[in-house]
Amino acid sequence: MQDQDIYKAATVAARPVTWGVVGAGTIAHQFAADLAHVAGARIGAVCSRSEESAQAFMAAAGIRRYCATLPELLADETIDAIYIATPNHLHAGQTREALAAGKPVLVEKPLATSSRDAARVVEAAAHADRFAMEALWTRFLPAVEAVRGMLAAGAIGEVRHVEAELAYRKEEKGGRFFDPAMGGGAALDLGVYPLSLALDLFGRPEKTSGRWWAAGTGVDRRTDFQLSFAGVTAMLSCCFDRDGRNTFTILGSRGAIRIEAPFLKAQQVTLFGQTICDWPLVGARGATSGPAARILSRLPLPGRQVKNFRFPGHGLQFETAAAIDAMGRGERQSPRMPLGDSVAVLEIIETVLGQPPQPA
Repeated sequence: MQDQDIYKAATVAARPVTWGVVGAGTIAHQFAADLAHVAGARIGAVCSRSEESAQAFMAAAGIRRYCATLPELLADETIDAIYIATPNHLHAGQTREALAAGKPVLVEKPLATSSRDAARVVEAAAHADRFAMEALWTRFLPAVEAVRGMLAAGAIGEVRHVEAELAYRKEEKGGRFFDPAMGGGAALDLGVYPLSLALDLFGRPEKTSGRWWAAGTGVDRRTDFQLSFAGVTAMLSCCFDRDGRNTFTILGSRGAIRIEAPFLKAQQVTLFGQTICDWPLVGARGATSGPAARILSRLPLPGRQVKNFRFPGHGLQFETAAAIDAMGRGERQSPRMPLGDSVAVLEIIETVLGQPPQPA
């Protein structure tokens, strides 16, 4: 097993960027904590409908300014950029409002709950001439950057197939995950991760198909995507009805690359040579969980390299640093996470969910 250095995020910002945070839930707390790992970034204020949640956030983030409304936050001239961490159905509207106020925006995934609303965000960013980016943090992780390098170097030969799954069991009861009015469903909450990473690595798909299963509320509890790229096929899935493998595997003519679980927070990558790639227990499609898998993963097997890419915190610092650098260069979109990809992911989801669901 090969250990890499602990990775840190760095920016080349000419001056600190002061963020206004919209929302005070779990992901907002993670964003605030990870800013400690980004030189040249700090939080100036939080906006939340719940003063109690805002007070807890301020205590954790070490700030004092609370705004009860978004217009109040956007009017604050000390705020350089906005981070939106609210429920899915609010993302597009709040992003457009912030852009109209002249603020650059980093907005949590999904950018919107429909491709139409996402396209309106793209138009708003162009009209305002301000930076906007979907916070699909997985694309910015050091492990994923290493995978790009492996593919470019031909480490596994010609890429032929991709398999990925992101599945976390959630009970179908109250809450946003199953609420259609709040942009619920497995595809919008989980499916965006494997879809966005596949587009990042292989471009836009030439063909899209799939199937889905409905929850009692009508949103998807499970969705499978079948994509065809130039010479590459992909089987991607997401669901709420079980805990899954949660790996991202790329199969090539001379081996395979597996981003280990949970791949959305990638910190370990396994490179399989051609001789070991198809072995049933320790190959690219072998077991990844359970006592036997843990023992086998520690064995120094010829033809298998395990690379670690550790980082402090939750991993949101890398996307934030990239956004700050892009803004500092005067860019209006991230070259790593262009808005067009955000729209394309939603179009793929709509193509599959536009079909009748599978029988229960």
